[in-house]
Amino acid sequence: MLLLAASFTGRAGAEPCNTAPKRIEMAASLRHAAEDRPVNITFATGASGVKLPAAVIEQYPEEITIIPQHEFDRLVVKDDGFEVGVWFKRKYARLTVPFEAVRAVWDGSVQTCASGHP
Repeated sequence: MLLLAASFTGRAGAEPCNTAPKRIEMAASLRHAAEDRPVNITFATGASGVKLPAAVIEQYPEEITIIPQHEFDRLVVKDDGFEVGVWFKRKYARLTVPFEAVRAVWDGSVQTCASGHP
């Protein structure tokens, strides 16, 4: 799992992440996340329903980008969001991210959606 402080720049014309078809596409992309297929997810850390360690929210009060690729476990994708186990500075944490909080998704090198700040 790689964490990035900066978000990716959205391309002009990218569809919003909060539509039903994009949620289905996000769920499908996450279900295929693996070492050979990174999925970059930028989400609002303070959005309703997001569960992160307090220290992470303090460090990234607006948004964070995660890339479930190498070190993550028990990725559970639901219709309304996902949960994943990750390590922050060698401490395990379970994240919960509703799709409503997602601001951008890149599946490999292709941006699948981008939303403005909530």
